[in-house]
Amino acid sequence: MQSLDENNTENSVAWKPFLTILFESLLAFYLATFCLAMYFLYRPAHWLTLGIVMVLLYLFVIVFCAKRVFKKLPVAAIMLAIPIAPLLALFIIVSLIPVLQWLKT
Repeated sequence: MQSLDENNTENSVAWKPFLTILFESLLAFYLATFCLAMYFLYRPAHWLTLGIVMVLLYLFVIVFCAKRVFKKLPVAAIMLAIPIAPLLALFIIVSLIPVLQWLKT
């Protein structure tokens, strides 16, 4: 018979891959948003073509992360993440504002 601590450890380990996938996806989104914001903050004289490429790469990161999350997570976790995802995206974008202001000076 298993003790209560062993059972609790098994339950927390079962969520480790899910948390890893979510953390990696949020980190990729944060870095992609940061790179896009830095590019448009310090854009060169001829920025339009490279700006289009950067936006396409940004969309690729978003689609790749979304496909990975939908592929790896169970339906219950996806249903929990759907209402939280826009809030996290807004939090990520708002948290970049002080960093970008600090780097601009």
